[in-house]
Amino acid sequence: MSFKGKAVIGSLLALTAGQASYSYVQKKREATRILNNQEKHGGKLVANTFKAHGITNVFTLTGGHISPILVECERSGINVIDTRHEVTAVYAADAMARLTGNVGIALVTSGPGLTNAVTAVENAHLAESPLLLISGSAPLVQHNRGALQDIDHAGLMKTVTKYSKKVFAVRDIVPEIKKAIKIALSGVPGPVFLEIPYDVLYSYEHVKSSLVPSGTCVSFPMGNISLWRRECQLNDIFSNAWTDKYSYEDFNDNYYAPLKLDIPSYTRCQFKKAENLIANAKKPMLVLGSQVMLPPVQAEELKQAVLKLNMPTFMSGMARGLLSDKDTEQTSKNIQFRFVRKQALKEADLIIIAGLPIDFRISFGRGFNPNAKIIAINRSEEALNMNTDIYWKPTLKVHSDCGSFLNDLSKSEKVNNAEFPAEFVANLRKLELEEKEKLAKKVTDAQNIESIGKVNPLVFLSKLNEKIQQIREREQKDIIVVADGGDFIGTAAKFIWPTKPLQWLDPGLFGTLGVGGGFALAAKLLANERKLNADVWLLYGDGTAGYSIAEVDTFVRHKLQVNICIGNDSCWAQVCRQQKPLFNGSDVACPLQDRHYEIVGAGYGGKGLLIGSCKPEEGETSDKENEETNFTQYVIDQKLSEFFEMKNKYPNRPMIMNVMVDGGSIEKFRKTAKYI
Repeated sequence: MSFKGKAVIGSLLALTAGQASYSYVQKKREATRILNNQEKHGGKLVANTFKAHGITNVFTLTGGHISPILVECERSGINVIDTRHEVTAVYAADAMARLTGNVGIALVTSGPGLTNAVTAVENAHLAESPLLLISGSAPLVQHNRGALQDIDHAGLMKTVTKYSKKVFAVRDIVPEIKKAIKIALSGVPGPVFLEIPYDVLYSYEHVKSSLVPSGTCVSFPMGNISLWRRECQLNDIFSNAWTDKYSYEDFNDNYYAPLKLDIPSYTRCQFKKAENLIANAKKPMLVLGSQVMLPPVQAEELKQAVLKLNMPTFMSGMARGLLSDKDTEQTSKNIQFRFVRKQALKEADLIIIAGLPIDFRISFGRGFNPNAKIIAINRSEEALNMNTDIYWKPTLKVHSDCGSFLNDLSKSEKVNNAEFPAEFVANLRKLELEEKEKLAKKVTDAQNIESIGKVNPLVFLSKLNEKIQQIREREQKDIIVVADGGDFIGTAAKFIWPTKPLQWLDPGLFGTLGVGGGFALAAKLLANERKLNADVWLLYGDGTAGYSIAEVDTFVRHKLQVNICIGNDSCWAQVCRQQKPLFNGSDVACPLQDRHYEIVGAGYGGKGLLIGSCKPEEGETSDKENEETNFTQYVIDQKLSEFFEMKNKYPNRPMIMNVMVDGGSIEKFRKTAKYI
């Protein structure tokens, strides 16, 4: 070998030795740093990041895999709300996100703790609700060694979230949470998921002593090599975690600060085109979906913008309650409509669809006036193109935050100077009043029919709404309504309507049953936290009550008064009504039994009241008084007064009203009623 070749090899050997020495020194320093901080743990980093992002409540069903997070959240002043089922924890986080505009947080343990929550995550996904779900998982040092619940959590969640990731080291906890929250809130909001293994959350001291036995435990060489590899893996989990670059104690450190969100915005060209379309319209209308309630535009600001636009306005989802009849009457702009959307869509020459995909809820667009100009505004490009190849074509597609676009349009001089002929609105108002009169007549007719043992739902809901309205006005109380059910809820929506924004919660596009317990939990917690004078009403069908009535126990433990009204027709009636005529009268799997849900609720610590007759089981004593009672409007009124007296007597206890309704009356009404 030449002298030059030897010199090159010598240089390479020297460089390798130098790098090895440097690496050894670095590892030695890092090992010292880990040992000096061996009691610190990842749970504190999670809690600090939550605090920096303005999180005040987290929802959970406890488990050992996530204990460090729960303990540090409590120590940091974050409310830890424990539920009776993981799905409720995620529903509550979903509702908290919808009501605050911030990300909702749910924490579940590994394995079945996570799989129990999947339905709720998909519900949030389709409802465009930003939540962060964190689950624990088996230790990394025991991966593929038969550890308890060692499954691919992140892989499982990829199809139902915007982002799903496993965190492999303590140093990655904060960056991954910040990234996940940014993704959840950016663009079209939605759920995100992080899997944080046991040995990433717990302290080095605990993990070392519990999961990595010393080398003296085995005598054969390969065993010692395996243990050495596990020690190296453990050191990698904790390396670069505890540095002087951030504060472990102070959540105000910039290390935990939120990342800037990515929110789509309209172009100047799109804005100009929208101005011209509005200025040239004679019969414009506005349809609002849940997306309009997203930040940065606040609800009150958006309401004023909609009033300034002064078009017939229809609201769905979380937009319900943005306007009230009182608001529009006081401003001499009676623009809120509920019952005549189908007619308006047929006649309008300009339809503005903001924050609502053109899906089954709006008949896929097939009812639109074929000659109408259509402005579609949405954060989702996919939603802007939904069904455009079949039933409708947008004149202008605006990929933007809806609230910002509408708010800016309301400030346009060209839009404000637009004058619309009064005939279109006057005709819609006439039709609206006719529908209200038809509803009132149905209630009046129902009042004249004997209702022995069972309660006519139209009369009951009319009287319940009357009581709620009295409380609204007399006590200046806000009413937040949580809707969880089919037939009974569809009927109730005709009578009970929110009068302020963010006071109506239903599942959304997924049509999920079982959201009630979690949604009501979040709504009441937030009302108490903000010191609002607010009642939360949870409206159940008897079928849906079975999903989350155990959460009455959660309400009791956290001293939350939720008013629960169960419309009990002893049947999965919405399915039955469709199934029977299609399949020769078969009602298989549809009938339920009369059940004392008010006693079930009382058993969990609530206070219950039965209205109507509940058929006894064999060998039980009949309730003759209720069976023979004619539940007229006056009797219903008395029973409701009894319920409200009980409610006032126990202000921190959930109330359960089990209303034995006449299912035949609901069926008849639902076949003839126009949908909102």
